Amino acid sequence: MTPQKAILAVAVALLLCSACKGSGGGSEGAVGKSEPVVAQVGDETITAREFQAKLEEQPPLIRSRFTSLEAKKEFLDNLIRFEVLVQEARRQGLDKDAEIKDALEKLMVQKLIQKHSESASTQPLTDEELRKYYQEHQSEFVRPEKVRVSQVFLASAASDPKRDVVKAEADKLLANVRREEAGPVKVAFAELARSRSDDVESRAAAGDLGLQTREELTTKWGQAVADAAFGLKSLGDMNLVVSERGVHLLKLTGRQPDLEQTLEQVKPRLESRLLLEKRARAVDDLLATLKGKTKIEIDSQTLGGVSVQADGVGSSQPAP
Repeated sequence: MTPQKAILAVAVALLLCSACKGSGGGSEGAVGKSEPVVAQVGDETITAREFQAKLEEQPPLIRSRFTSLEAKKEFLDNLIRFEVLVQEARRQGLDKDAEIKDALEKLMVQKLIQKHSESASTQPLTDEELRKYYQEHQSEFVRPEKVRVSQVFLASAASDPKRDVVKAEADKLLANVRREEAGPVKVAFAELARSRSDDVESRAAAGDLGLQTREELTTKWGQAVADAAFGLKSLGDMNLVVSERGVHLLKLTGRQPDLEQTLEQVKPRLESRLLLEKRARAVDDLLATLKGKTKIEIDSQTLGGVSVQADGVGSSQPAP
C-alpha cells in the first residue's frame, strides 16, 4: 500500500469511528441516561461502554494484557490519540475531501449490502428447500461411471461375406498397434484411427469417443462394445470386439468413477451454497426496488462521448 493510500485509509477509519460517537459534550445512552465517561477529549467524550467495546474488539490474548489500571490507561491513550486526530482531520475539512467522501460511500455501500444480505438469511433453510435443490442438481451428486475410449472401427455387417477377412485384418492391426505402443511413444493407435477407421466422426478426433456412460455407449455402438469398453482395466489397455455393425479396436484412455452422494452427505455444502444464493437474490431484489423508486435518466450522447484509452485513462469529450 502506498503512503497516500495508507493515509486515506486512516482518514476514512477516523471518519467512521467519529461518526459513531455523535457530537457535543457529554454522552447520552440509548434510553436518554448519561453514561459514565472515562475521558473528555475536546468537545467529545469516550464513555466506559465505548472503551469496553474497543477492548472487546481485541483478540483474547491481547485483551488479557489490559487488566490493570496502568494498562487500561495505555489503551485509553491510544483511543485519545485517535480522537485527537479525528478532530484535527475535521478541522482541516478532510471529511469534505472528495477522495475521502468517495471512499466512505464505497464503505457505506459495502455495509448496506452486507446488512441486507445477512438479514435475508436469518431464517434457517428448511429440509424441503434442501431436498428440492438436491433433486434439481442431482447430476452433481449422483452420476454413473464413465470411460473414455478411442476406437478404430472396421465396418462389416453381420451379413457381410468378407466379415472373416475384416476380422483377420483387425486382429493383425491390433497386434501391430500393441507392439508399436509397447515403447515410450504411444501414437500408433491415434494414427491408425485417422488412417483406417470407418467411423468419420471419431476418425477426425484420432478415434476418441469422449467420456461415455455404459448406457450411452450401448445406445451408440451396442451392448458388446459397451461391455468391452468397461471391461478394460488400465489406461492404455486395448481390446477387439465384434458387433452387429463391424469390428471395433478399443483403447482405454480415461475413466471417471461413479458418484453417489446422499442428501445428508452434501447437506452442509448445500446449506452454504443456498445461503449465498439467497443473499445474492436479496441484494438483487433490493436494487430492483430502489431503482424502481428512483428517477434515473441516461444521456446516451454524453455517454458515447466519453473516451476510453487503452491504458485505462479516460476523458470526457463533447459528443460530435
